[in-house]
Amino acid sequence: MKKIIVSLLMLAGSQAFAAGDAGCGLGSMIIQKNSKGLQLLAMTTNSFLFTQPLGITSGTSGCSSRGLVMADKEVQYFVEVNQEELSREMAQGHGEKLATLAQMKGCQNETSQKAFSSFAQNSYSRILPAANTSAADMVQNLNSELAGQKELAQLCHGS
Repeated sequence: MKKIIVSLLMLAGSQAFAAGDAGCGLGSMIIQKNSKGLQLLAMTTNSFLFTQPLGITSGTSGCSSRGLVMADKEVQYFVEVNQEELSREMAQGHGEKLATLAQMKGCQNETSQKAFSSFAQNSYSRILPAANTSAADMVQNLNSELAGQKELAQLCHGS
C-alpha cells in the first residue's frame, strides 16, 4: 500500500512541477498560496477527488473550457514576465506587449485595442502608483480600473 501511495505522490508531484501550479479544481480553490509544497497538495487533492477533470468539463471549480490555466492566471503570468516592458508601453500608450495584454483582456480588433491602449495610458498612475509595484498589484489595479469602463468592456467583449 505504501508503494502505491508513494508512486501516486511521485506521479502527482511530477505533474505539478511540470505545470508550474495546480491549475484549477477544488484543491486549487482551497489552497491558493503559490508555494511548491502547497501547490503539490492542491494538485494531489484535485487528482484524488477527480475535481479537475470534472471542473474542466463543466466549467466549475475555477476551471475554464480553454484549459487548465484560467484567463486571470494567464494575465498574471504575462505581466510577471513582461512587467518592465509592459510598464513602459502603458506609459507610451502603444506597443506589442500592451496589444497582447489587450487581446488577453478580450480586445480582439484594432479599434478595441487602441481604446485599451489609450485607457492604459490615461490610467497609468493608478495602475502603477509606484516604481516598485508588484505584478500582482499591477494586475489587481488594472482590473479595478477596468471595472469602471463600460464602453471599453463593450468594445472588447461585445456585450
